[in-house]
Amino acid sequence: MDKKNRLEFIRNFIQTAKAITIDQLFAHIPYCEKTLRRDISELNAITSYTHRGKFITLRSIPEFDQNGIWFFNDIGFTKYRNSPDLIVHIIAKSKKGITKEELEKILKINISKQIQILLTQKRLHRVKLGARYCYLPEGLAKDKNRKIQLLDIEDYYDKKVEISDLIAVLKVVLSEYKISLDNLKKLAKKYRLDVPIRKIEQLVVKYNLTSKKKP
Repeated sequence: MDKKNRLEFIRNFIQTAKAITIDQLFAHIPYCEKTLRRDISELNAITSYTHRGKFITLRSIPEFDQNGIWFFNDIGFTKYRNSPDLIVHIIAKSKKGITKEELEKILKINISKQIQILLTQKRLHRVKLGARYCYLPEGLAKDKNRKIQLLDIEDYYDKKVEISDLIAVLKVVLSEYKISLDNLKKLAKKYRLDVPIRKIEQLVVKYNLTSKKKP
C-alpha cells in the first residue's frame, strides 16, 4: 500500500470508528508504529485527554461543547492543546470561580497532577475557602472588592465568628493606626482575637480601612 492509499485507509478507518487506539489501527494495517504515528500526525489527528492519551480521532469528527470538550462514550477529547490548557480555559470562563471538584465533574478525570503543573507554571489564581480552593479567572483574582461581592466567604467557614470579635477587630485596627494587611495577624495575636486572619483581611478590604483617610 503506497502512502496515499495508506492515509486514505487510516482516515476512513478512524471516521468509521470515531475513536481508536494505535494498537487497533496496527491490527488492521501492519506497518511499524513510527510510520503509523507519522501518518496520523499528517492527518492532523488529535489524542484524547482521558485514558492517558491512548485514543485518537480526526479533528473533523468531534462536535465540541461550550467548554471545548467532546466525549465519545467515555473517551474525552478537547480542541485545546492538552488538559492543562483546557482547565485554564474553563476557569477563565467562570464568573465566580470554580473548585477542583467541579472541574473534575466536567472533565471526568482526576486533575491533581494538572493542577500542580499549572501552579508551578503560575497559571492559576486561587483562594482558600474553608477546606477547599476556588480557582478564579484572572480578572476576578485581581479585583479584591469584586471577590468579596461574588464569593460568599461566610458559607465556607466551619468556625463560627462572633459579632463581638468582629467589632473588636474594627476597634483594634482603628485605634492602632497601623492599618496594613501585613500586620493584621500580629494585631490579632496581640489582642487575643479569636478571628481567622482571612476574616480580618476581608473586613479591611470591604471597609477600605487601608485608606489614609479615617474611615
